[in-house]
Parts: sequence; C-alpha cells; structure tokens
Amino acid sequence: MQQQERYAFKSRSFEAISLPAIQEKKGKDWIDFGSNNLYPDLLIELFNNSAMHHTSIEAKVDAVTGEGFRYFGDEIINSKGETIDEVFEKVATDYVLFGGYSLNVIWSRDGSTIAECYHLPFNNVRSGVMNEDEDVDHYYYSTNWAQFRKYKPVAYKSYSPTDNKGDDANQIYYCFDYTVGNFYYPLPSYVGAINDIDTDARVSRFHRSNLQQGLAPSMMLTFKNGIPTADEQANIWRDIERTFAGEDNAGKFFVNFSEPGREPDLQAIENANDDYYITLSTRLSQSILTSHRISSPLLLGIKDAAGFSNNADEITVAYNHFMGTVIVPMQKKLVKSFSKIINMTGRTVKLEIEPAEILYTVNVEGAPQDIITPNETQD
Repeated sequence: MQQQERYAFKSRSFEAISLPAIQEKKGKDWIDFGSNNLYPDLLIELFNNSAMHHTSIEAKVDAVTGEGFRYFGDEIINSKGETIDEVFEKVATDYVLFGGYSLNVIWSRDGSTIAECYHLPFNNVRSGVMNEDEDVDHYYYSTNWAQFRKYKPVAYKSYSPTDNKGDDANQIYYCFDYTVGNFYYPLPSYVGAINDIDTDARVSRFHRSNLQQGLAPSMMLTFKNGIPTADEQANIWRDIERTFAGEDNAGKFFVNFSEPGREPDLQAIENANDDYYITLSTRLSQSILTSHRISSPLLLGIKDAAGFSNNADEITVAYNHFMGTVIVPMQKKLVKSFSKIINMTGRTVKLEIEPAEILYTVNVEGAPQDIITPNETQD
C-alpha cells in the first residue's frame, strides 16, 4: 500500500530590531557595536530602503550644511584636494545618520599643527577598550567589518594634541553626542522609530513582491484529476507562473478543458483591504517624521490635506521651527567640535555656516510665488 504523504505547516517568527548590544569580547581589541558588530551597517540599510527616512536624512543634512562655511570653506585641507566644506558635508551626513563622525588627522613633523585632515566613514571605525582612566587609547579601522579577518582592522592612536609624534602622528578623532548608558558608541536621534523605518521598507518590498508574483497569495488553484509526480508538479507550476504571474501578464484569462467533476477549482484568497495599507502608511510616515522632528511633510515636498489654508504659510512656519529647534542646535554642536580640528591646522577662525539663501514657496494651486529667505515671513 502506498504511504500517504503528510503535510505540516510551520510558522516563522520575525524579531523586532532591538537596541545594539555594545560589549567587549574575548580575543578582540575592539568593542563590538551591535549584532555581529554591524549595527552601523543596519542603519545604512534602513537609510537606503526607506524612502521617507532617506528623504528626511537628506533634508536635515542639506539644512545643516547650508551654503557652506562663510569663510575659509573653499580652502584645501588634505592632499586629495578636498576643501573644508567638502569634508564638513561628509561629517554632517555621518552625524545625522549615525549620531557621530570620525576624522583621520595627520600631525606635522614637530606636532605643532595638523598637516592633513580626512573624513573617515563612521561605519568603518570601532572603539578600543577604555583604559583605567576611562579613556580610549586606540580606534580600529576596517573597510569591511563583516569580513574583518580578511580586511584586517588597523589600530590608530586616538586624538591627542600632545602625544602626536612619530608613529602616533596618524590619529583618529572620534566624536559623538553623549548618550545615556553608552560610553563607546552613539545612538541616532531617530532610534525610537527604527522598527517603523524597517516596516516602511518591508511594506514597499511586500507590494513589489505582490506585483511581481501576481497569483500568490491572492488565489489558490486546485486540480482534481489526481496527484501528479514531483516533476509534473514542477512543470505545471512553471507553466502557470510563466503564463499568469507578474505585472506584464495582468488581465489574461484562463481557458479550461476538463471532464465534469474534474475541472480545476480556482479560489480567491482575501487579502487585507486597501484602507489597511493606507492607514499603516500614514502611521509609519507620521512616526518617521516625528522621530526626525520634522513638523510638516511639506518640508520634504509631500503635500498634506491638513495644515494651513496657504501652503506657503505652512512651509515658512514649519521651516523656521525646524531650523530653530533641530538644525541650529545641531549646527552648534558640529561646528564646535569641527572647529577644534580646523583651528589646529593653523587657521584661527570662527567657523560660521551660511544658511540657505532662499526658500521657494508655492500657493494652494501650486503656482510659484515670491522667493523668501528662511527667516522672512509673508505679509
């Protein structure tokens, strides 16, 4: 007697993104940053996969950097020919995305000034273990921490204006905001919305998958003419997928030839309605914008039915609030720490960021109106 096949359904659990574990591991000279020491890579993945989050980050970086530094911004700062403005733009991007930034500073032979300054990708740097004085003596740099055995981490002396000669002339300046309970690494300002950002990216992939797959999981096709062999099942599946699945095959119809009682049974599988996804999308957008402290989606070019009767008024008020509560405090922190390095290059200057010169506003109908500066309001 042929043995009946048995079928079982298994469930799969998906864990939420938790705060990164920051810990020292035996045999390693550096402190691990999150699962597999790859938390910064996770932040990059979220940045690349969530449209709302990506746009929010870019909007903040643009506002922070403005038109560049008012003075000395176009001066060369390293042998690659990068200017102070160019290095600062990379610094601002890392600071907004990761909550910190890092620089490679190379001192002059006598140790009196910084001869060169380079931006280091923040995700490529890991902290060494603190000494007895709770100071980090060395930082470690690798271009690929996922394969650190192949891409060997290189130790660099942590920034020191006094111990900076010989082999210690090549240093890493590692800067981040104080975070409660974290002594080695920062958490980004939007950390409270990490799971919403991840969900936003997953929803996008879900809709794309539905569009590509076409048949699944929207319907079930059951054949009533016996159980074919495994090879026959595979061939049938390929024929159906090739004929009906995907956006290019939308609108095609079935032609069925069968004996009475043995015709295929096609059953639709009810999916969540459109209102569910609209509600979810709205909630995710609000959560992501809130985590970035962006009070109006108009600042990102997203038209909202709610708000002022005139979009120009809402943009102006929202932008001034955004600058005053988010961007200017961020600029002050960045300029203060970045100036410490620039002043050590022999340039004694007060760095000031030139704000964006103009803010375009539009009326309700979308026609261009006057150009105003960020601090101006319309009459």
